[in-house]
Formats: sequence, structure tokens, C-alpha cells
Amino acid sequence: MEAKFALGALFISLIGAIVDVKSARIPNWLTGGGLLVGLGFHTCLAGWSGLETAVAAALAGGGVLFLPFLVGGIGAGDVKLMAAASAWVGIHHALALIFATAIAGGAFAIGYIAFRRRTSETLGRVWQICRFHLLFGVRPHPDVTGPSADSMHFPYSLAVAAGTFFVLVSISMSAWG
Repeated sequence: MEAKFALGALFISLIGAIVDVKSARIPNWLTGGGLLVGLGFHTCLAGWSGLETAVAAALAGGGVLFLPFLVGGIGAGDVKLMAAASAWVGIHHALALIFATAIAGGAFAIGYIAFRRRTSETLGRVWQICRFHLLFGVRPHPDVTGPSADSMHFPYSLAVAAGTFFVLVSISMSAWG
């Protein structure tokens, strides 16, 4: 049954990634609908305890990305997509999803930056952002964060989809033996 939930999460994540790559947006109907359906399935199959674990997973998955959203480093759609995917996989697999997504996001970002040949510029921006937050706390950097003509858009939904795929594969492998 866990693999079917992970498959639902992968389905939502893949649709989100495809739309995000094409339009730089993840629609609310997908994230909100995906979250509600995931919560509903967990509730129907496991009652109130199923709802409780799915809500906890959604809060954990979305909560991890909330701080980067607050400082302007990630879009709200990515946060909501991660919450929906986490609700689908449940609290028992949410931590694996969070770590797998973070690793995939880091690997994709490094590859994307190298492919665009913007490594030194990106490292300079990262240094500016870190220094700013150390001095002024958690708030958007006025000069560096946010879209601009020379900024790169990295669809983090690709990392969410890759992390969800990892969770599906790991669940399937553990079920086989």
C-alpha cells in the first residue's frame, strides 16, 4: 500500500515539474488538490490516525521549505508541492523524501550552474545572501533575491520529483525483500 501512496506522490510531483519547467509556475489546483486527495486517501484507509500522519508529513515537508521561501530563495509552489508529496508518502517516509529532495536539489543546482557557466557569479551571490542573513536576520535580501533579468530560474520541482522517485524505489525494494 505504501508504494501506491508513493506512486500518487510521484504522479503529482511529475505533473508539477513538467508545468514548472514550461511555465515557471506550479498551479494551486495541483498542489491543493494533491494535498486534499492525499489526506483523503490516508483518512479513508487508516481513519483519524491516517489523517494525523498525513498532516504531520505535509507540515514536515512543507515546513522544511518554508524558511527558504520566506527569504525569497524558493517559490511558494515548490513549498506546496513538497507538502502535497509528503502528505501522500506519509510521516514514515517524509524524512526520506526531505533528504532525497535536498540531495537531488543540490546536485541539480550544481549541474545547472555549471552548465550555464555561472559558478563564480552564483558563489558570489550565495556569499552575499549568507552575509546579509547573518547580519540582518531572516528576510529577503533587497538586491540579490527575487527574479531579475540576469537571474537563473531553477525549477526545484524537479528535485521534489526526483526525491519522490527515490522514495518509491526504496519502498518497492524493501517490499521485495
